[in-house]
Amino acid sequence: MEGRRTINYFQWIRACGAIAIVLLHAFVTLHIAGEGSLSPVRVGIEEALSITLTRWAVPAFFMVSGALMLDPSRTMGWDKILRHVWRLVFVLLTFGLAFALVESISNQHFVVDAQGIIDGFHRLLSEDSWDHMWFVYELIGYYLMTPFIRPWVAQVSREEYGRVLLWMFVVMMGTSAISSFLPYRMYYGVAIPECFCYYLLGYYAMCYLELDRRWLCAGAVSLVAMLVLVIVLDQTWASAPICGIVAPYAIMVFLAFKRYLDIPTEGHPLVALFADYSFGIYLIHPVFQHLMVMVPAIVGAPALLADVALTVVPLALSLVSVWLLRFIPGFRGKI
Repeated sequence: MEGRRTINYFQWIRACGAIAIVLLHAFVTLHIAGEGSLSPVRVGIEEALSITLTRWAVPAFFMVSGALMLDPSRTMGWDKILRHVWRLVFVLLTFGLAFALVESISNQHFVVDAQGIIDGFHRLLSEDSWDHMWFVYELIGYYLMTPFIRPWVAQVSREEYGRVLLWMFVVMMGTSAISSFLPYRMYYGVAIPECFCYYLLGYYAMCYLELDRRWLCAGAVSLVAMLVLVIVLDQTWASAPICGIVAPYAIMVFLAFKRYLDIPTEGHPLVALFADYSFGIYLIHPVFQHLMVMVPAIVGAPALLADVALTVVPLALSLVSVWLLRFIPGFRGKI
């Protein structure tokens, strides 16, 4: 089997996806901090931009992870998988715990005591750290499931693979979307997180799918559906990755990277930097965004200035933070 090989368009997805996530959280953080003071027109425009420019990123990140981990041509024994798992556990024990402790202590008016620390550990174990850490928790589970899935992926036909993916999206994400209209969860029979569909889809999309008119049409319909549901009908759940409405759009974007950006990043040093630091950027950037919105002048600034500031500054500071953290023993190779 082959060892490590770089898939060029994956690097572009990582780089652009990291920027997209920072932009998404800039919009979200501003809307929460400025709730009641921002004009509906501004919020609507920013929602449209966030859906169009950013909502593809999380599904694409899961697809990239799945494509790499499930590829039968790559050596992926238990030892290597457990190293990947340990990397994520390490992140939870450092960043996740720190975020959970901050949340716990802030709830106690910044009084540091044993109860606050215990509550912080409880938050970590109960997956109640900062919102963006859900990605790390889910990825640990997907990695642990990988050894049981790889033998099937290695011998399955394209047709069977496609049928399994279709029914997974219908049963898992379809019921999640329908449940959004109901006062209860429609179906609990499948307990696997919905985003596992993207993880399993990644290798299939890498091997078998190409950008064509069908995916362009499906992506356009997906995008319009999200815009209408979220902005016109105020159904904010519709752009969440777990409901699947974003899936055709995310697949279309993934395939666009595959067609147009399957080129080495060596001649694009900034792209290579963002790709290399993408995971660390994802972990760290909310810290700076939360700190920035504590300044009333930033929340009250003109929309363009506030949006750019809450994207560019946390992005730059996250790059510096990752660079510094990699000098600390244990962190190199983890973020």
